[in-house]
Amino acid sequence: MQVDIKFIARKAGVSPATVSRVLNGTKPVSKALQARVLEEVERYGYRPNSLARGLIQGKSSLIGVIVPNVSDLFHAKVISGIEAGANEHGYNVILSNIYTDMERQKRAFAILRERRVDGIILLHENTPRQMEEILPLVEVPLVLASVNVPGSCLPTVGIDDERAAYDTVSYLIRLGHRRIGGIFVSDSYTLNDLRRRGYLRAMAEHGLPVEERYLVTAACTMEEGEAAAEQLFRETPPPTALFCVADELALGAANYLLDRGYRLPEDVSITGFDDINLASVLRPKLTTIHQPMEEIGRQAAGMLLSLMKGVPLEQTHVVLPHRLIVRESCCPPRDAL
Repeated sequence: MQVDIKFIARKAGVSPATVSRVLNGTKPVSKALQARVLEEVERYGYRPNSLARGLIQGKSSLIGVIVPNVSDLFHAKVISGIEAGANEHGYNVILSNIYTDMERQKRAFAILRERRVDGIILLHENTPRQMEEILPLVEVPLVLASVNVPGSCLPTVGIDDERAAYDTVSYLIRLGHRRIGGIFVSDSYTLNDLRRRGYLRAMAEHGLPVEERYLVTAACTMEEGEAAAEQLFRETPPPTALFCVADELALGAANYLLDRGYRLPEDVSITGFDDINLASVLRPKLTTIHQPMEEIGRQAAGMLLSLMKGVPLEQTHVVLPHRLIVRESCCPPRDAL
């Protein structure tokens, strides 16, 4: 026995169109007819096929999210916010993990198109040339979350990355640090450029020279943070403080230093960026930039839903506030005491 819309219509003594009206609320029906239909729906446990219904209505109630690395703790929080915002409006989320690989990203767009998603949120930044390759593959609204790209053709939501980096490095300088190492990321073009620009501006405004040997780039993992710290602490003299553009890099660098007998922060001060949950688990607790990660996700979902409804956005580039969270991982350098 196949329980479908025709079966329910036959049992209720109505047309399939009437069943559809009752279940989807597309047109009013009498209370008597509604009661008859719902009684049969309940009796036979009928659940409409969401894919078939989506094909009829021209929408799937699905949002695609393309993420560079789903295990990254920052992106996990942003995704949580996207899901919350989408679920409130009856949408579900499909994740596609691309590991920052362009060919994977192209395949992700193709798969999401096959799944007939109604919109896509990108958590991965592309170069202008890459965007030229990607945009022809996209037939639905697209929003970029977690990084604000000046002049981007896409709506974006994130924080002021340059200002946040400037605030952090200025804090270290006020503590008395002069040799400040920077660990930057190699897999996010504008984000890395903005945070590097904030580092450089803080150093310049305080009259401090920038030594390239104290600046390294790495993929955004704890393992890469350890490797970057090893490189920096081969220098003589080594940095007295580290500015890391992600908490996971900072945690990796801290592990390297602690394993080799350095005391934090007495020997080396260290800062992170994002304020993931692990930032307050490290001992000493990590001084870092707080990003409203879940709110970034919610805002991105809200922007996408508006575009999917054809509603113009009041703001196409949303900048959310950040905060420097001062904890225990920084203090004045020994030569400044």
